[in-house]
Amino acid sequence: MINKKTRLFLITTVAAFAALSPVLGAGAEELTGTRPGPEGQPLELEATLILLDLSKIDGADQSFTADVFLMLRWKDERLAAEVEGPRRLKVDEVWNPRVQIINQRRVWTTFPEVVDVQPDGTVIYRQRYYGNFAAPVNLRDFPLDRHSFSVRLVTPGYGAEDIRIIRIAEFLGEGRSPNLSISDWTIGAFQTRFEPWEITPGSRSLASFVGVFEARRRIGYWVGKAFFSVAIIVFMSWIVFWIDPRHVGPRISVAVTSMLTLVAYRFLLGQLLPPVSYLTRLDHFLLGSTLLVFITLTQVAVTSALSGEDHLERAAALNRASRWAFPAAFVLLVVVAAWVV
Repeated sequence: MINKKTRLFLITTVAAFAALSPVLGAGAEELTGTRPGPEGQPLELEATLILLDLSKIDGADQSFTADVFLMLRWKDERLAAEVEGPRRLKVDEVWNPRVQIINQRRVWTTFPEVVDVQPDGTVIYRQRYYGNFAAPVNLRDFPLDRHSFSVRLVTPGYGAEDIRIIRIAEFLGEGRSPNLSISDWTIGAFQTRFEPWEITPGSRSLASFVGVFEARRRIGYWVGKAFFSVAIIVFMSWIVFWIDPRHVGPRISVAVTSMLTLVAYRFLLGQLLPPVSYLTRLDHFLLGSTLLVFITLTQVAVTSALSGEDHLERAAALNRASRWAFPAAFVLLVVVAAWVV
């Protein structure tokens, strides 16, 4: 037998659930994972990506570090309710596209995982991602290279026939902050593209959108760190051409020191690049410089031998010719490494 207090409590509870049914009923339905919108037609998912900051591009690690803002908007009429103003719900309480960043390595989110639901059922999701993103690049033109970098997001389980992604019209312009932290690259506009994407060739195409920006390396750093430093080492080896061929010890010492210094410096520069199976423009320059220093060492050995065999005049003539031939060969090396290779 139910007493009056219990009966009153049950009636009040049922009435409360009936009043909230447009919200709670929709939330329960969303947890089943069913996509909103009419059957047979793709859901329109409005999206935008904004590049807030770019702090590092690491060629050796094949990655870049960025701060990206994401905004998604879609309409779910099952969440419509006669309420004043937007409601804030946990993202797991409603249907959501569950976007995933394909090329993320280690990424953190800074906003809470919530959505704002308008009275008409429009759902807005905002998130900010900061971290490291994979970026395979071809470094054959290093350090005169330019590359295209991207942040690609997909909607797992949904193809182009399920979700049609369109750009949010409010966000125009270059799509990125005008002041980026990175200093050794020139960064272009951050453009958004929407295109199907296959995880593996021949697999089902997923709905995807990608933010892309072009970056061109500023060569000022490499001109000072690589070109001028290596050039000074090569020039140092040419001092032997102005030393009398009879002074074998000092000439051998200068040539060998130049060779060892250049080899050590090459190992230092090699740490800044990945172990790729091809030669970059910088590699061609370093190899050519090493070859010039080695030929200088060979020339020292030849002229020293000639001076010891009473062919001092021939050794001196070879020195005089080398004073012009080796600089000309170095200029040719720079032209080939910078524009021809």
